Amino acid sequence: MANKSFSVLKTNCGTEVQDTSTSFATILGVFINRRYFQILRATNWKNIKPDYSFPTVASTQNYALPDDFGKEIACTDVTNKLSLTKCDLEELYRSYAEALTTTGSVERYVIYDDVVKAQPTATSKLNIVSSSASDTAITVHIKGISSSVEVYESVTLTGTTAVDSANSYTSIKSISKSAASVGYVTVTSNSATVTNALIPRETLETRYKLIKLHYVPSTVATISLPYIMKPTPLSQDYDYPLLDIADLIELGSIADAWRYKRQSTKSQQYELLFQQGLQDYMFEMENEPNKITQFAPVTFNQEDLF
Repeated sequence: MANKSFSVLKTNCGTEVQDTSTSFATILGVFINRRYFQILRATNWKNIKPDYSFPTVASTQNYALPDDFGKEIACTDVTNKLSLTKCDLEELYRSYAEALTTTGSVERYVIYDDVVKAQPTATSKLNIVSSSASDTAITVHIKGISSSVEVYESVTLTGTTAVDSANSYTSIKSISKSAASVGYVTVTSNSATVTNALIPRETLETRYKLIKLHYVPSTVATISLPYIMKPTPLSQDYDYPLLDIADLIELGSIADAWRYKRQSTKSQQYELLFQQGLQDYMFEMENEPNKITQFAPVTFNQEDLF
């Protein structure tokens, strides 16, 4: 079995269902990525970034995590040699409502999602610019709160020349692009002192993982946060799956393609082949006779019980 590029996968699937048109290749790209991520989830695929860490800043509570951050493995204050406890955002607001912004040694953390890396620190217009002069037809759509009212607006990029939003925002609720851009799009606020978003070329909407520390760090410390990396969709023709699963992806994608063509019998046949292939692949991954599974109990921090 040999791995195959995104372009080859689309070509092979199109040939099998007798539709090699460019428009159908775009549809096949969606099917391929859907099956690709289905296999990764089923096999519990993990690629670990073991050495990620970041320094805290005194009086700063929230920190943006890398774009490929999936799930943390551990969280440790290596400066003070403390293992931090994970909690939910709701639990943090419920149990520490009167001490949310209290400074001190970090004891716990929350991983949460937001549409920006950081919200404006005060009411501000947004400054939007691309890293490529070719981006003059891309529209950036913004939704946020301005003067206590939810407002919408669209801003057309002018390449590497920055353009300001019409509204001044106290908070941002969504940022999206009308199409893939040639360069990276940067959105800042508060006279460029706050970076709200850095949007990759093919990303159409912003979404970030952030970590909230509690208590708010009173001094500088190094937080170690090894994590499981999040896979990215296949997008460029030369992209390859992270695992050698091209044949399996093809089976599932062809099943989807035949279903799209309303050929249910052919779709069912390929779906059975895909499911059988997936089971065989999962067995092959887990069949390790010399592997010994061990458990490492961790003492619960009683201070986080109530």
